[in-house]
Amino acid sequence: MRAVHVISLGFLVACGQSTAMGDRGRVTEQQGSAPSLVRPAIADVVAADAQAPVASAPGPLDNASALKRFFESLAHLDDGSASEDVRVVQYGDSHTAADLETGAVRRALQARFGDGGRGFVAIGRPWKTYLQDGLHAPGMSKEWSAEHGKLDHGKFVGDGCYGLGGVCLLAAKKGARAWADVAVPASRIEVDYWEQPVGGSFELVVDGTVVATVATKGKTAASAFKSVDVPDAPHHVEVRTVGDGEVRFFGVSLDRAQLGVVYDALGINGARASTTLQWSEPHFKEQLAHRAPKLVVFAYGTNESADDQAIDVLQRQLVDALGRVARAVPSSACLVLGPPDRAIESSSGWMTAPKLENIVDMERNVARAAGCAFYDQLAAMGGPGSMASWADETPPRAQKDHLHLTRDGYSQVGALFSNDMLRAYASWRAETGLSPVQAPPPRPGPPPALPPPPNDPPPGGAPFVAIPM
Repeated sequence: MRAVHVISLGFLVACGQSTAMGDRGRVTEQQGSAPSLVRPAIADVVAADAQAPVASAPGPLDNASALKRFFESLAHLDDGSASEDVRVVQYGDSHTAADLETGAVRRALQARFGDGGRGFVAIGRPWKTYLQDGLHAPGMSKEWSAEHGKLDHGKFVGDGCYGLGGVCLLAAKKGARAWADVAVPASRIEVDYWEQPVGGSFELVVDGTVVATVATKGKTAASAFKSVDVPDAPHHVEVRTVGDGEVRFFGVSLDRAQLGVVYDALGINGARASTTLQWSEPHFKEQLAHRAPKLVVFAYGTNESADDQAIDVLQRQLVDALGRVARAVPSSACLVLGPPDRAIESSSGWMTAPKLENIVDMERNVARAAGCAFYDQLAAMGGPGSMASWADETPPRAQKDHLHLTRDGYSQVGALFSNDMLRAYASWRAETGLSPVQAPPPRPGPPPALPPPPNDPPPGGAPFVAIPM
């Protein structure tokens, strides 16, 4: 039986004390409260979980009742009473950064509830292998540098202000260019940038025309946003610096006039849940509050399963990270997305990393105690041993590194996740007395292998390597 870890009530109360970084990287303690993380019966809930054998644990989607506010927003789209998009923000590691699984979830939810837009993306290349569904040929000139904080002699340095996705582009020289072809329709483009006393200006260029010149100089340092309306169509989007000061650029949000679901994939290669704790909490709060998601997804655990940190340390980091989310967007629903399988080579062949199963149990318990839903990707894949099995298939659904999936694998796990979410939404409607909606048919188990889609890259492709930060 796998170990189940207990979170004490006093431990969760301490989550109100979170680490935030000042303008010069100075670490200070901030007092705050996280209403969704502190509940009168939370110790009893976690203790009850600890008493239950692992075999009786729920299926892939656990504690779906925590998605109530998210489901209520989807219901407003269904009945035509919605006044805004339903935004989902997913933070994670290289699985999220690849945007293959999240892309499948995005398309499924938008097909069901409407396409509200592509969402938040970087312009340029914050890292060499930056890939996003619907974004083609991103690039930038050499004057830009990417920043997401650095380790110096084992200590994190930087001001922690890197935008919604935790990574930004910096340039001061005139003529620095960053660009991307947006292959999906967008009718509003909102640029996200840093306003500061030494800020310079940049031009926003859409389809070869300068549509706005944005000055980033301000009396104080703060997040700032500028929106422009464009024809509802694909676009070439470019940012050019004027050369009158430093520009810190976070990215763009691609919106549409019609209402629907927007799903942001904010992954960083090599990230852990602790990565978010290196960001300035006030900055993270203003960025996430401006985005106003109805659901925040936390998708970590793969890289932690290869680290030597104790489970209780990882548990505290996840609790602290979820506390920041609760303080930033207290009305948002939250979901912890457990890691997919990861295999390591042993004398008897490939086997599931032992620590991974403990992390899945820990994340399930933290999610329930924090009032979040939990989705078990390991169980959805078929349980321990799935990664080794998927890597041996022809065509494979897992990469040879036994760490990442192929395009087929990510697409199928994304389909499982979205289908289970839609079934839970249909059940919630029935329980609340709303008229029924068509839910996906139940599935008996993990998906079978599918042939590669026409005109897609060969199965396997280039692996999405988890880069240490």
